[in-house]
Amino acid sequence: MAKLEQLLKSVSDAKLRGELEAEVAALKGRTRFGLVYERHLPETVMVRDLDGLKVGDLVRKRERAHNGNDYRVVAIGEKSATVIADNGTKQNGDTTEIPLVDLLVVKPFGEPTYLGLAPLGATRGSETRPAHAVIEGENFHALQLLVFAFEGQVDCIYIDPPYNTGARDWTYNNHYVDVSDSYRHSKWLSMMEKRLKLARRLLKSDGVLIVTIDENELHHLGLLLEELFPEYLRYLVTIVISAQGNAKVNFSRVNEYAIFCVPDNGTDVIHGSPIEFLPAHGELDVADDEAEGEDEESGADHYLGDEESGPLFISENARRRGTESLRANRPRMFYPIYIDEEERLVVRAGPPIELDQKPTMRRVDGLRPIWPIDSNGHERRWRWGYETMASLIAEGEIQLGKHNKKRDSWTINRVRPIGDGQPALKKLKTVWRHTSHASGTHGSGLLARFLGRGVSFAFPKSVYATRDCLAAVCRSRPDALIVDFFGGSGTTLHSTLLMNEADGGARRCILVTNNEVDEKTANRLRKKGVYPGDPAYEAEGIFESVARPRVEAAITGKRPDGEPVQGAYLGGRPFAEGFEENVEFFRLDYLDPDEVELGNCFESVHPVLWLAAGGLGGRSEVDDEPFFINEASGYAILLLEDAFRAFEEALGRREGITHIGFVTDSEEAYVEMLDRVGAERETVMLYRDFLRHYRRRTRI
Repeated sequence: MAKLEQLLKSVSDAKLRGELEAEVAALKGRTRFGLVYERHLPETVMVRDLDGLKVGDLVRKRERAHNGNDYRVVAIGEKSATVIADNGTKQNGDTTEIPLVDLLVVKPFGEPTYLGLAPLGATRGSETRPAHAVIEGENFHALQLLVFAFEGQVDCIYIDPPYNTGARDWTYNNHYVDVSDSYRHSKWLSMMEKRLKLARRLLKSDGVLIVTIDENELHHLGLLLEELFPEYLRYLVTIVISAQGNAKVNFSRVNEYAIFCVPDNGTDVIHGSPIEFLPAHGELDVADDEAEGEDEESGADHYLGDEESGPLFISENARRRGTESLRANRPRMFYPIYIDEEERLVVRAGPPIELDQKPTMRRVDGLRPIWPIDSNGHERRWRWGYETMASLIAEGEIQLGKHNKKRDSWTINRVRPIGDGQPALKKLKTVWRHTSHASGTHGSGLLARFLGRGVSFAFPKSVYATRDCLAAVCRSRPDALIVDFFGGSGTTLHSTLLMNEADGGARRCILVTNNEVDEKTANRLRKKGVYPGDPAYEAEGIFESVARPRVEAAITGKRPDGEPVQGAYLGGRPFAEGFEENVEFFRLDYLDPDEVELGNCFESVHPVLWLAAGGLGGRSEVDDEPFFINEASGYAILLLEDAFRAFEEALGRREGITHIGFVTDSEEAYVEMLDRVGAERETVMLYRDFLRHYRRRTRI
């Protein structure tokens, strides 16, 4: 409808224009059932690279990047471009010359866009683990690239999109959106629809989409997801992110939401409760549920990840609860357990006492007796008999839990690895109340520690809240591929590192974030004559100043200033220890299709092929050889068709090659080579498949 209104303005016949406008107004008065919004609002992105600038391209002046007019290029000189004003429907006005250094290229969505990756460096902490990737660029275009590389391969997509609060905290068409914008919600929905349609193509048949949101767009998003994912089950999880709350009109909001879109394939895809790490000193952070009258198994079991990359653990309260848990029901299961409070150890069990005998609190050999007595003074019983309990203590499975200072009592738990024959993890509840999910302490506070300074990035998520969302899907998928195309400060990748450390997994995260500068900073820089494209401007963008340094600090354990990151994760692991992980940084590269077809853009296409093959090892150096085989990374590329015979022989001597690219102009030759060496391998015809992919993705 918005596009139609723009076209109406170009109608020169006033009478015809008036009649058409009346009909359009009548159409706007009609509604249909479901979500109604302007689906085809135009959207663009600005690109700094002018190497591919052509006559006919749309451009904008750098100093008016967020509120300026667009121009159409009519001629290009050595140092300047001749442009004419463009209103989206026709060109008008006089031409003017603008220095090339003062221009940004505006790329409308829907036009053919060919994309590669420009490497920006890497941080490596392991010789063997696959690399995560952080891509700086427009996420709609980045999704087109990811679909080429990973269609149908992603286990979990987690995104934290702009909440559209009206606070001018996101841009549409390079303009900040505020509460006065009458198309505010339509712009947000149009933006999300374009990206979610592409994102869906990435998911495996059992892949899950998670979207965090607040009340501003919650209901609109729910209807949009119902339209785009009709055969998926949708669940709304409430996450308490601030005990103090965020004061608003009428209420103080303490929570936000995570919508889980789960494929309805007849089996459980979501497993277990959020991971809690086993503290280094051995104390289990497990709540002592003293509720009376509930089923004795309710809330009793908790699942924990080993901080030293061990297996998952199950922890259960050693005291029984419920209506059949009284001492009188099983008198021989009422006995003392002796603990060493200073060493925080369970030492031994004492023999049962007779039913008419009162328990004594007298210490024995300096050890304190703990009896199965609840907070109301009711005498209950242990889960196991005396002999079994003594054996479990000897095996180290009985441990001290929390100490309740108010009652001066201890929780005693049994902690054991989850192995074959153990019960399945309990289903997650839909309300999460965990202090670890506080966005202040474990979001903005943690981010400041890793950067060594305060940051202007608004509302970073708690790394543990994000980890728990991911773990709901990927706990049982140690090799999961995770994508976040609203990557922001890098929390999702950081959370993936925590999951891998907990169980030794090799999960891989691909993060997409832009390098936008918030409005306040942009205004400050503009007053200094610093504009988009200037190094000083780009240095203050999200990617350069927040996401990249945060991810580097998480892996290395060192802040950008070289100092160790102070503090520790929940469970005691020092931040400064970092992780044995790898990450590569890229910038989205806009390519000329003619140059691609000529083979002149291989440096930008190569990283895409390497990522698609698994991101293992380093990328092979491209030289004058007719082919190369990267055995460590699992891929090979034939650069010269005439060398196929030697290429085939070399492949026969190598193992683990899962991806092959063939550079050839002949489809017949490609089919023949594919038949010879492509069995059970992922193959691509370069550059036909690459270019066709982006041509097919033109329509939005």
